[in-house]
Amino acid sequence: NHMLENINLAFQGVWSHKMRSFLTMLGIIIGIAAIITIVSTIQGTNEQIKQNLIGAGNNVVRVQLTQDGNEISLDYSDIPQGVSTITEDMRSEMSQLDSVADVSLYHQRQWPDGVYVGDTSFSGSLYGIDSHFLSAADYAVNYGRSFVESDFASCRKVALIDTKSAQSLFQGENPIGGTLEISGEPFTVVGVVSSRGTSGTIFIPDSCWPIVYRYDEPQYAAVRAVSTNDMTTAGNNVAEYLNSHVIATEKYKYQSKDLLEQASQLQSLSESS
Repeated sequence: NHMLENINLAFQGVWSHKMRSFLTMLGIIIGIAAIITIVSTIQGTNEQIKQNLIGAGNNVVRVQLTQDGNEISLDYSDIPQGVSTITEDMRSEMSQLDSVADVSLYHQRQWPDGVYVGDTSFSGSLYGIDSHFLSAADYAVNYGRSFVESDFASCRKVALIDTKSAQSLFQGENPIGGTLEISGEPFTVVGVVSSRGTSGTIFIPDSCWPIVYRYDEPQYAAVRAVSTNDMTTAGNNVAEYLNSHVIATEKYKYQSKDLLEQASQLQSLSESS
């Protein structure tokens, strides 16, 4: 009975002060709504930062050779001693590692010299890629064709270029069948892929790399993780595998360059400031 009386009194209080009750309720409603909005905005922003940094659906981590923790450019130096070639068997073992969806091996030159179409020189990145690269790094061929098995097997001098390079090198003409000159060697453009980043990109089969550059250069690995949140684990697993299988020196090691890790460092920086 006592309980009922209290409830009764409470309702009387609410009804006799309609305005005050309404304002109290309004305050609580606005407060909760604001908290929900802020929390969901922060979460959405974090996801957005992740997507902006990494690229939606592009869960790819680069694993590269470093010296004393710094990325080394292999453009003008001899092949480091104590670093051996990564074999196809190793590649397929790495693609079975935890959190890893696919692994590709490639060579790379940033801003290479001696790449021309006629008198127009190319500025951007040149990659020597294996048959897994396009699917691992999630590149689609817009027109023309992709690389086929015989391109790799017979070191056919063919190239894929991105839309940005197609525009700057071929001035709006159809680049398919056009000739690129790389270190004095003619390569035929067979396909065009979508552009990423601000500079142009050219791909050639990795088996052709020794024709234009040094033989047996160390490789980078592109690792596609099962999901965005697995990127750190996938990259680290592949780096650890490579360090135990192909590195026989204290001087160099493979490290994963993980955008997700950088994103979380940025986030903790902004939270601490």
